Amino acid sequence: MSAMSSVELRHLWAFVAVADERNFTRAAERLGVTQPALSRTIAGLERLVGTTLVFRNRRVVQLTPAGGRFLPHAQRVLAVLEEAMGALEGEVRPLRVGLTWGSTAAYTAPIVRAFEQLHPGVTVDIRRYDDTVAGLADGRTHVGFLPGDPGDPRLGTLVLAEEPRVAAMPADHPLAGRDEVSLADLVHDPVVINVVSGTTALDLWPAGSRPQTVIRVRNVDEWMEVIAAGRGVGLTPASTGRLYSHPEIRYVLVADAPTVPITLAWPRLAPHPLVPDFVAVASRTRGQPAVVEPLADGA
Repeated sequence: MSAMSSVELRHLWAFVAVADERNFTRAAERLGVTQPALSRTIAGLERLVGTTLVFRNRRVVQLTPAGGRFLPHAQRVLAVLEEAMGALEGEVRPLRVGLTWGSTAAYTAPIVRAFEQLHPGVTVDIRRYDDTVAGLADGRTHVGFLPGDPGDPRLGTLVLAEEPRVAAMPADHPLAGRDEVSLADLVHDPVVINVVSGTTALDLWPAGSRPQTVIRVRNVDEWMEVIAAGRGVGLTPASTGRLYSHPEIRYVLVADAPTVPITLAWPRLAPHPLVPDFVAVASRTRGQPAVVEPLADGA
């Protein structure tokens, strides 16, 4: 019997609780079981999948690399089950729309409004998550507006627009008064990179001619404050400059930087039933062809 057919929902509930709590005692209390029973359930899951998912000693409980990869899939299975049970009871399921940060706001609002006009009985929840796929990986959201291409075959995508890149720089930067700059103009500055949900990487610059100093941050607010403090420059879609103003930051077009696709994404496997309608609305709103296909069996 394969591990897939032997894993039970109790294994997934136990694993997700431990991953959330990072503490076996609290996870056991949350599930209403004893700690020894929870430990046996986790051990049983690890035997079934053939690898260690949770590392623990007297001081720490943490996921192994394999556990970290397994977690979003376990969360998504449980989320889909919860939604399926709601559908049996006749619930009109909310459609959860995710975004990583405000660079997609100009595209999110009109599409959501057009969808709601066609489906007045459906609740659309708009949620921000600071991760690369706006909560899609673990089922927290059903569709996501993303700056950039997620490059994940498990996700269907529709490109809504191609945005030019601008450089965000301190207001007193020598280049702040220009109409445009080049990547070469910025190579001697430290570059500030949002490593969680940003669109910038050093490979934007040619090999051998790249910024030597990288300042890593984890969200757009930190990114802006570090730039405003004069510690470096950042690259971002042009819509960021329209939506995020700061008295100490100037935005200048980067003439030779590749554009950033603004992308609508959704899980191809077991999507929310209204995802095809939402994608069709997005397609009409942005003038793009839309095809929503599930993954092939076994893919």
